Amino acid sequence: MKATMITVIEQYRAALNGIDRAAYMACFSEDALLQDPYGGRPLEGVDGLNRFFKGMERAWQSFDMTFGEPYPGGNRVAVSWQVTAVAHSGKQVTFSGINLFTINDDGLISQLDGYWDAAAMIAQLS
Repeated sequence: MKATMITVIEQYRAALNGIDRAAYMACFSEDALLQDPYGGRPLEGVDGLNRFFKGMERAWQSFDMTFGEPYPGGNRVAVSWQVTAVAHSGKQVTFSGINLFTINDDGLISQLDGYWDAAAMIAQLS
């Protein structure tokens, strides 16, 4: 399971970096729960994932996420990350956080909890 978990989170990262909605959706189960950032309104299922990705497409002309060391345990894996992105306005931002992924028996992400400061990232765009 560990190799499968690392593969799917790398596919997730590559999909974000490519701003590739189809590849992003392929990483998740159809009933996935997304809280990115955690504490916000949870997004559920295919509709929620599409809503999240639509925001990605509207916001970024380029997106570069790098991962730190992944820490798997059971059916979960935690990983720190850093992003450098360029908005469609031309402004560059950097932000970082930690994602906690839950992986189902099919090797897909069934839950993603992202811990990062969205307000600080948005402030960089002002």
